[in-house]
Amino acid sequence: MNETNLLWALTALMGTFGVVLLVGLAVAGKPGKISARLKELTSPEQEAAPQEQPGRREDAIPLLTRLLTGRRITDRLYLELSAAGLPVRPSEFVGILCGSVILSQFVAVAAARGAFGHLLFGAVGVVLPVMVVRSLQRKRRAAFDAQIVDALITMSASFKSGFSLLRAMQMVAQEMPQPISREFERIVSEVGVGRPLEEALRAAVDRINSYDFDLVVTAILIHLQVGGNLAEILETIADTIRERTKIMGEMRALTAEGRVSGLILVVLPIVLAVVLYEQRPEYMAVLLNDPIGPGLICAALVLQAIGVLVMRRMLALEV
Repeated sequence: MNETNLLWALTALMGTFGVVLLVGLAVAGKPGKISARLKELTSPEQEAAPQEQPGRREDAIPLLTRLLTGRRITDRLYLELSAAGLPVRPSEFVGILCGSVILSQFVAVAAARGAFGHLLFGAVGVVLPVMVVRSLQRKRRAAFDAQIVDALITMSASFKSGFSLLRAMQMVAQEMPQPISREFERIVSEVGVGRPLEEALRAAVDRINSYDFDLVVTAILIHLQVGGNLAEILETIADTIRERTKIMGEMRALTAEGRVSGLILVVLPIVLAVVLYEQRPEYMAVLLNDPIGPGLICAALVLQAIGVLVMRRMLALEV
């Protein structure tokens, strides 16, 4: 009975939070210029756009999209999702996040772990989608960095053949695989519809968040201001990135033992606690039922977090 009451209370809490959130977004300040621009783009003259793009995916949550339009958090979510390479709108990600939280509460009811279990599973439901996005961002950034040297060589060869900067970028978009081809294609497309090249390049740097690509964009922007032999500059940058990648690989090999040791030290107490709780619950009952137990658990978690931060700092590889 207590579990049922708790479930209804949590459901009412989430429902109230959702209603307040939607009402707050609806009555908040108007987006101004962004709203005017969207109205202009969705005018009758633009109604043929979906037919011109037959592969364009329809919005799964149009109401939430309208409520989130023009918000700063929407722009931030769009940037994060673009960096992860996910074809998901910010409103759809918010819907996934809410669905994950609701699903986690059903899992908590099935596990019958009490109020603490509901809070724990709820936190997992919030953190899990964010962790997935972060993981995809890291993988995409690593793939992009692995392709940047070949892209620079392609651009340098294009310059030597007499191509312009945009044409060289278009060659990278045509010849290279994803994700680098997609980003260069996006830059060329944005410049083609009237966006300044400098803004398009800086927006790409913000999306990708790659140190190597930031270095390349800085060199290109300096070249646009003062001139010079951009082909030679890009070849020099490619050699620098190649040598730095080689050194970083050697350093990772030398610190592999320390990273594995740190991982074992972090995971071992958690695994041991779970095994003891399942095999010998009476051993863990003293820690869980004693009034001092929760405090000791919190202190252990804090010390574990501090240890992780210290080990990450000791093993960090400065670029």
